[in-house]
Amino acid sequence: MNEFRVFLSVVIFCICLYLIYDLFANGFSWITLAFSLFGFISIHFIWPKHKESESVWYEILEGVVDFPFQAMAFFIRSIARIFKNSEGDIGIDL
Repeated sequence: MNEFRVFLSVVIFCICLYLIYDLFANGFSWITLAFSLFGFISIHFIWPKHKESESVWYEILEGVVDFPFQAMAFFIRSIARIFKNSEGDIGIDL
């Protein structure tokens, strides 16, 4: 079952990469962007959980496939951290 989940994740990853390419090649579309983002998020949840007996190529593949989700999560956390630390002041000192 884990092999099927890995295969499905890789297929969805390839489709999402094509959708991102399509955004640049054929013009911007909100639907295409939404489907690609949804695909990257679903890959994170479809990928099987860690096992101790995984090989190195499996770990590398997981890192490549999960990178877009981790990048989106880092971006959202960074924005949240900026607004969390602000006190409603723009920060311009005269």
